[in-house]
Amino acid sequence: MKHRSKFLVIVDDSEELNVAIRFAAKRAENTKGRVILLNIIEQFDPQQWQSIEDIILQEARDKAQEKLQKWSKVINDLTGTVPELIIKEGIPSEQIIATLESDNSIRFLVLAASSDDQPGPLVSLLAGQKSGKLPVPTVIIPQGLTEEVIDDLASRAD
Repeated sequence: MKHRSKFLVIVDDSEELNVAIRFAAKRAENTKGRVILLNIIEQFDPQQWQSIEDIILQEARDKAQEKLQKWSKVINDLTGTVPELIIKEGIPSEQIIATLESDNSIRFLVLAASSDDQPGPLVSLLAGQKSGKLPVPTVIIPQGLTEEVIDDLASRAD
């Protein structure tokens, strides 16, 4: 049985996330694939008070779940499909690579580049410094593309 291709999108607070979501959703729809949304709760310094640490971590999980639900609704509205939602804790680059390595159906990591002079921290890290460690290709969508252009790119077979 052939596995359906999955497109991994990292959910963060960046302005450009919407173009990565749109491209991944439309590309998955056109290839009969799926989208995975991953939110990473960055590790923070251990605190002396365990109960306070637990509260902070639970609040971070709740916020991560809210973000994932928001973007899941966007994907569902665009394509009628529900993405897979994952929350992990740790160092972002390590958790992204671990996620990619743990699911051989993930065929692409989809990121979006900021329209500023700097492409954004994830693009800089994963398309630069860590690119050789990634087990799948990275697709970088420029923030300035229109919805029509993104939809056209996502639907092409050429």
